[in-house]
Amino acid sequence: MENNVVLAQSPSVPARDVSVITEEIRSLVKQANQMALMYAIEIGRRLLEAKSAVPYGQWGDYLKNEVNFSQSTANNFMRLFEEYGSAQISIFGAVTDSQSIANLPYTKALALLAVPTEAREDFAEEVGAENLSVSELKKAIADRDAAIKEAKEAKEREEEISERLKAAEDAAEISRAKSAEADSYRQKLDELVAKNERLANNAAKLKEKLKAAEENPSIPQETLDKIRSEAENAARQAYEELQGKELAEAKKKAEEAEKEREAALINERMAREHAEMLTKKLRAANPEVIAFKSLFDSLQELATKCRDKIAAISENDPETASKFSAAMAAFGNSLTI
Repeated sequence: MENNVVLAQSPSVPARDVSVITEEIRSLVKQANQMALMYAIEIGRRLLEAKSAVPYGQWGDYLKNEVNFSQSTANNFMRLFEEYGSAQISIFGAVTDSQSIANLPYTKALALLAVPTEAREDFAEEVGAENLSVSELKKAIADRDAAIKEAKEAKEREEEISERLKAAEDAAEISRAKSAEADSYRQKLDELVAKNERLANNAAKLKEKLKAAEENPSIPQETLDKIRSEAENAARQAYEELQGKELAEAKKKAEEAEKEREAALINERMAREHAEMLTKKLRAANPEVIAFKSLFDSLQELATKCRDKIAAISENDPETASKFSAAMAAFGNSLTI
């Protein structure tokens, strides 16, 4: 309807522009909503006052017999007061600090209680709560909650990945330390084995020398005894080294260090594999994919509503319904990439 349309009135009453009347209607609706919310808040204020005065166990009977409220209705009124009016004294002062909520009917203000206090006003303004139906507002709140939950879960996954990556790095550090320790013990063991081989070779040479001396009658007995003593000492030293505590301990530590290195390498591999798995899951939960799914769900819901409207139109105007149906089909084809 154009703004220059005027209402038909008697000749004695000047005609007023319909746009002026429309604005007055909107203003009155806004005032009615505001007053309804204020009254609901004040009802909640007095319900809380009454509750403190009613004897214990008789609250339900009081609501039913005195004010004809259900328990849930009374709770809603009291919550409205606690959230929107507890700091106010006068009915005319209620929620004046929250204009985006003050203009709402109490049913929408009640729905907005699902949004945390610190975010409520910004949310109401952002989604245009004043222009939404109660069901649309509840859906917007549900969408907000779902988005917050997904963001929280994504952050938790990122934190878990960070922790797993740190665990993998810690495991790698332990693995490197255990490898260095195992190499150190192995080196010490190799050195002891090499020393034992030298002693064994020396003992063998002295044994051969003793044998040759015993077969040579020209060697004096004193020299022969000396050679025999050297050979026996060398053989004894080689045997003691081979059976010695130091070599046995070195073998034991080298074996233990090798086992610890293998365990550390396994832990490192498992930590890295777990971190990689979580990273893949996080990529699968791409925010853009989630956002598309939300938009697609909304689009499907809207398409269903459009089909229902076309079906209703078709009962009285099949031709127009056919045009709308064709437009829907064209729109669907335009979405193909």
